[in-house]
Amino acid sequence: MRLTVTALVTTLSLTLLGACSTKPNHEESSASTVLPPSVKWQTQSKEYPLITQAIYRDAALQLMQRELPTNWVVVMDVDETVLDNSGYQAMLSQTGQSYSTASWNQWVKSKQAKLVPGASDFITSVVSAGGKVALVTNRDKQLDSYTWQNLMAVGLPINADNTCLMGRSQADKEAVDGQAIVNDKDLRRQQLSSGDVDCYSPSVTPATEWSQPHNIVMQVGDNIEDIAKTTQASADPSALLPRFGKDVVILPNPMYGSW
Repeated sequence: MRLTVTALVTTLSLTLLGACSTKPNHEESSASTVLPPSVKWQTQSKEYPLITQAIYRDAALQLMQRELPTNWVVVMDVDETVLDNSGYQAMLSQTGQSYSTASWNQWVKSKQAKLVPGASDFITSVVSAGGKVALVTNRDKQLDSYTWQNLMAVGLPINADNTCLMGRSQADKEAVDGQAIVNDKDLRRQQLSSGDVDCYSPSVTPATEWSQPHNIVMQVGDNIEDIAKTTQASADPSALLPRFGKDVVILPNPMYGSW
């Protein structure tokens, strides 16, 4: 039976469409395409390391130009400030999961987080200048040993004398009263200032370097609540702007936050 021109064109079109639909698209099947834009930007863009390194470089320069008090300390968050957890976020996306305390704690115990670009140089500058670093993190305090091991594994110049690691405890949450303690890191910041701080110690004997009042000269984080007495709801960007890069430093984190 002879096909008309119209029928022939239709047959060829269907054949080509079928072939296209069965041909594997390697681009679309690659792992990177299942990542949300926020995770792709943090893991693959050149902008992210450029921005974080520039912020840390300028923060270090600013510190070195100041007349610093005795017993000075820089308070830093850990996640997305010192340690990059984009690997955890990528795992969630690729396996179709969402955040859970169990999976997050397992990630912390795996000690696979990498360094945020620029963090190591900044911490080295602080320690070399005679300062200390207080790592105030909302990782569970019971996981401090895993966090410490991860920080050591990425090569940071830290020890129990120059670095105080403080995970979050139930007391930190219960202390929030909306007045003296506005967010769940405020209690630990106040304890640092008073010299009554509970630092993680990698050895049996706690370091005595921290049992005295410390002067907080800079707060570094990726969330507005990494600033003392500040919440997402109460923060005023216009009021904080004059402090940015001086005593307050905020890094980009498009993946998650208190917002």
